[in-house]
Amino acid sequence: MLQISSLLGSLPLLFSLASAAAIEPRQSAATQVVRLTSIENVAVRSNGQILATNMNSANLYAVDAVAKTSSTAIAVTGASGLSGIGEYAPDVFAVIGGGKGIYKVDFTGGSPKSSLIKTITEASNLNGLAVFNNDTVLVADAGKGNVYKFSVTTGEYSVALSDPTMAPSGGIPFGIDGIKYKDGVVWYTNIFKNSFHKVAVDPVTAKATGAVTTLWTNLMGDDLCFGPNGKIYVATNGKNSLVEVDPAVGKPTSVGTVTGSTSCAFGRTEKDKDVAYVGASQGIYAITIKV
Repeated sequence: MLQISSLLGSLPLLFSLASAAAIEPRQSAATQVVRLTSIENVAVRSNGQILATNMNSANLYAVDAVAKTSSTAIAVTGASGLSGIGEYAPDVFAVIGGGKGIYKVDFTGGSPKSSLIKTITEASNLNGLAVFNNDTVLVADAGKGNVYKFSVTTGEYSVALSDPTMAPSGGIPFGIDGIKYKDGVVWYTNIFKNSFHKVAVDPVTAKATGAVTTLWTNLMGDDLCFGPNGKIYVATNGKNSLVEVDPAVGKPTSVGTVTGSTSCAFGRTEKDKDVAYVGASQGIYAITIKV
């Protein structure tokens, strides 16, 4: 989700809802890779390049973590702003644009190309995106509090998940935010309910096969990512940190301080596979995870 401080302005009381959880500290120094305004989501290409989105811009940014430089990889035509992003095929990404559209951004040719796959017209505010398989993504509608199963090949979609834990609350209609899928489980946050959840789903239909499990209800959570160590990492936005979660335990442990942290993705080269790149209000930061 867009940085809370810039989005809410006159609604500081919402921060009080995100009372600090009892986080066991394991702090690392976060270093700024590049300065960019209001990064919403990040993904990492196989060549090591970081891709970053901004909800107020159609530009998909490319970041070189070694040179610490950034440029516009491509302006996604037709999108007023970009949010969730995920790689569903080698060097081919699905990107949410304008809160309702799902776009394809293809880096496999000589230069990147973008195209609209389809607009989910009845959507309220699409934000988080999770890759389900090489044909399907799961898209979280923060405004309606549900999750669409979306085919990137045909553009067909349907509501796969809907639960009270996904519903919007607070001063703006925003509920389910970050979402990821792995090994038959969907993990997701609800930013203004300060909560983190998981639910087992069918590997074909993406529909729930059991009850939702709530991991916490007292720590703001935005987007999330999986680490190479089997742990889950959650950006806490207004709580200005990246936390680590052992899936078997569910307790958050702070691993770094990043102001306005919104999202994360791990490096994909031998040199940075243990580095979490964190999107935030002032750019992209790197945190080396201590195993």
